[in-house]
Amino acid sequence: MTEKGKKRLRAAFFKALGPNAATFKAMFDAAPDLCLNMKDLRGRFMALNRRNCEVSGIKDEWDVIGLTSADIFPAPYANAYMALDAEVRRTGRPLLDRIIEFPTDRSRNFMVSNLYPLFGADGKLIGTAHVYTVTSKRDARGFLFHNMRDAADYIMAHLAERLTIAELAGLAHMSPSSFKKAFAATFDMPPGRYILTARVNAARQLLETSNTLVADIATACGFYDQSHFTRAFIRERGVTPGAYRRQHGKRNAR
Repeated sequence: MTEKGKKRLRAAFFKALGPNAATFKAMFDAAPDLCLNMKDLRGRFMALNRRNCEVSGIKDEWDVIGLTSADIFPAPYANAYMALDAEVRRTGRPLLDRIIEFPTDRSRNFMVSNLYPLFGADGKLIGTAHVYTVTSKRDARGFLFHNMRDAADYIMAHLAERLTIAELAGLAHMSPSSFKKAFAATFDMPPGRYILTARVNAARQLLETSNTLVADIATACGFYDQSHFTRAFIRERGVTPGAYRRQHGKRNAR
């Protein structure tokens, strides 16, 4: 979508939302801790405040206006976010104080989330507003077991290395079988899947923000070789690393 198309899309959304929409957005831009995004009925991002961009690794909100969660986040998380949006659109009622996993590329944190229906000036539902805070508090509502969080932190700090279940289970002071069950219960995915998604996300960020050779990115992110990296990236993102860089690298080249 062109910049002009994005501006028209958001202008129409704000017009439907009412005369105070821009002021509402500006208030959240000034909030240092609260994250805000607004989506239309198709789940397309219409607005993000500055804090949301910061924690999501988005350089400029206009980079994602008109995109959906599926265009930005790994599939397990995008699917969860879109399911919540769909529930609010279906019921017209808010979902309050939910603990939600943060995207894997920021997995040391998680969210305390509130999702609201957005109604236009005419009273019709036009989308959703998501307001959340990011926290690293280990015991927030018991969502993350301390040892599972330690394992996740270790994974993120050692993506380039060979990671084994036995090693991670040892860090958590658990047997491998117990560790796999606890990890899956905490993160809604097995540890192997978590590691793969984290590596692809780390590679995605390098593709967006650097001119590093694809082969070197593969090595830096823990893939056996460029071929292994390419196969994994296609499975996760639907395109080759080179195609992804051509599509998204320009976001960070401004």
